Amino acid sequence: MKPSRRSRRYSVLWSLALVVLAGSCRRSEDPPKPNLVLVSIDTLRPDHLTAYGYERPTSPVISRLADEGIVFEQAFSQSPKTATSHMSLLTGVYPPAHRVANWGERRVRRLSDDIPTLATLLARLGYRTEAHTDGGNVSARLGFGQGFERYVEHRGAGTVFDGARQALDQFAEEDGAGTRAPFFLFVHTFEVHDPYLPPAEYAAEFVDPSYSGDIIGSREELERLVGSGNYWASHEEYWNRVDREDPADLQHLRDLYDAGILYTDVQLGTLMDHLRSLDLDAETIVVVLSDHGEEFLEHGGFLHNSLFQEILHVPLIFRFPEGLALPSGLRVQTIVRLVDVLPTLLEVMGLPAPEHLQGHSLMPLIVEGEAPTRPVFSQWLAGGRIVALRDGDWKYIRVKRQEQLFDLSEDPGESVDRLSVRPEVLARLQAEVNEIIGESFAFAEAQTPTRPPRLDEETREQLEALGYLDGDS
Repeated sequence: MKPSRRSRRYSVLWSLALVVLAGSCRRSEDPPKPNLVLVSIDTLRPDHLTAYGYERPTSPVISRLADEGIVFEQAFSQSPKTATSHMSLLTGVYPPAHRVANWGERRVRRLSDDIPTLATLLARLGYRTEAHTDGGNVSARLGFGQGFERYVEHRGAGTVFDGARQALDQFAEEDGAGTRAPFFLFVHTFEVHDPYLPPAEYAAEFVDPSYSGDIIGSREELERLVGSGNYWASHEEYWNRVDREDPADLQHLRDLYDAGILYTDVQLGTLMDHLRSLDLDAETIVVVLSDHGEEFLEHGGFLHNSLFQEILHVPLIFRFPEGLALPSGLRVQTIVRLVDVLPTLLEVMGLPAPEHLQGHSLMPLIVEGEAPTRPVFSQWLAGGRIVALRDGDWKYIRVKRQEQLFDLSEDPGESVDRLSVRPEVLARLQAEVNEIIGESFAFAEAQTPTRPPRLDEETREQLEALGYLDGDS
């Protein structure tokens, strides 16, 4: 897609703003392009964040970033699965265009080297690039390492954020000429992901001490029951103790989930504090988001194995440096997509966007308060025929041959199927889905194919710990 005339006008404006930013930095020789810190908190529901109206104080750090930045109230993911969603985020194209699926799904592919990631695009323009992640379904072996100087895979939020702070220390160092290059730091953690086992001091903030059910509440207890290292057995042991008919068990799961959010928020706070201590805060764009949400029996299940709103609705917060003179404390109600994040960042950083992007910059929405509402296409690549499309108030879901249609204006919980009474809406959304898939397939087929990635033992263990693989996968 070629940039519009208005898009080119915004690029000029942001380039001028970046010059102003450079002049406002503490040293005149600081780089004119802003740094970027992108934090993905896997499996995070926005309606469990204080910044999105949740009654519990689960996320004071995220709330502070929201007050300083821009909150997108209606942001939606392109997939309910980690690898697929993150790859759409980092490439700006839909799942059938990049074709990257979770480990364990059929026809797992590595990203084609022909498709540039955000890291690739920034590295080409002189950015330092480094990632600290929890590995697993964001493994470098799936193509996520493309464009990064260092792509480090950890286990646990503590070591992820430790690594991220050390990366900031390196980025803050000047070269022999007294300058430093702009940087892109990608941070990802599974800490909120199931099984929900937050540290005890954080669980104490939300868990009812009178709970008497069987759900396991600590990693130590789980290891005592099944031993350490048998990850699939741990996952099974955890969920086999959940009584889905017991309201107390459902609330206990939510309590543990919220405690995991609080712990992760504290870890994020250490990163933000370190950014400020290094005097990098005024030069850095910060983005906080998630790849997908989590279900707590809204549609009869747990985890994230559907395309309903509680799974696809995600938090999305941008905090821009003051020198860019962009809004702060702004809350945007317009529907946006994760696939829009990459083109937005490129535009605000004054960088050219590839023509193949299927996402669109959100800068017109941020600056002018208006932009066309675009359809939200999402896909679970397992089987290839599990798709959803939201266009305005209408939501279409197709799971192989089974179709559903919902009017979200009257039925936000997606409980009343309108398929039989609105055939004209069904036909329109079916045609839109087919057009998106056709366009995406044409793009994918033009790229150099890749061999299936090899699953190493360490990544296998991480995935088993998260319940993605059993011992036979």
